[in-house]
Amino acid sequence: MGEQQTYCLGVYRLVQLGNFHVGKGETAKRPTADVMEVGALWDALMERYDTIQFTQILQNFAHDQDLKLVLAKGLTNTLEKQVNKIEEEMNVLQIPLPERPPKSVNVPSTTGVFEDELIFGLVFAGIQHMLARHVEHIRAMTTRDGLRKMFIEFLRAELSIFDKMVLYGKTKGWLKSPPKFVP
Repeated sequence: MGEQQTYCLGVYRLVQLGNFHVGKGETAKRPTADVMEVGALWDALMERYDTIQFTQILQNFAHDQDLKLVLAKGLTNTLEKQVNKIEEEMNVLQIPLPERPPKSVNVPSTTGVFEDELIFGLVFAGIQHMLARHVEHIRAMTTRDGLRKMFIEFLRAELSIFDKMVLYGKTKGWLKSPPKFVP
């Protein structure tokens, strides 16, 4: 949710939680954000919309049951939850939301273009990319402390996912490690 702010005006005590006000509404401060934060929110939401669609496409091609579970959990436990949080913050700030992608994407999976190892590699590369993007977004969040904290939590979650995916990729033999160096 948004940040809590308390204001005292004479005998009135006003409390603002996100976009909800208790007290005299006309004196409550409207939530604000700087242009960098608004841009970062927009970018983060669009990235997640695109990633949701791409993950749904990959689900159509995955054969390995563990990989299917990894993709499904990524959608429900991470991407959709983050989308909801970002949309909530954008609503508080009254930033228009972009059009949401379709609920699901189904494509014929008979082409055999995507093998499970390739799907893992694409997802793993996406996770690596998102680690850097979270840091970029955190650096842009200097006005609203709550937004910065939200993206710090996204980064922590992504680091945990990265760690689990390294172990998963090693177990499956899909993680391509560089050769050992012995001088």
